[in-house]
Amino acid sequence: MKPVATLFCLADEAGFRLLLGRGREIEEIQSASADAFEDVDYEFAKGGRNRSGGVSFGHDTRSEAEIERPRLARHVVRALQDEWAKGKADRIVLAAGPKMLGALRDALPAALAPHVAAELAKDLSDIPARDLAGHLPDLPNV
Repeated sequence: MKPVATLFCLADEAGFRLLLGRGREIEEIQSASADAFEDVDYEFAKGGRNRSGGVSFGHDTRSEAEIERPRLARHVVRALQDEWAKGKADRIVLAAGPKMLGALRDALPAALAPHVAAELAKDLSDIPARDLAGHLPDLPNV
């Protein structure tokens, strides 16, 4: 029986990686950092300072991370959609810290959502592909 191919999307505030896994073999197929996108202010990944200093004078009081995270998530999901369209994977696994995972979930189109087999609320973005299998739950081979 042929192993199920899984498209892994690992993301954090600094960027994302897409990996393709078959069984325990996982290879990186794409990555990008937040600074690769002109509409994303990469500085938010370095500390998430609040633009308003916490004071509201009728202005947006969301932190910079709350503003930039959805922008980056849209780019991540666009790359995920493009890779999914190639037809090389049978399912998708999303892994990101809780806030970024929520942003990915919000950006995910309804057509792609049924293909998400698992969501992991942990940041695995810095784990090398060769070591990633040990950090992932066993997924059924269906």
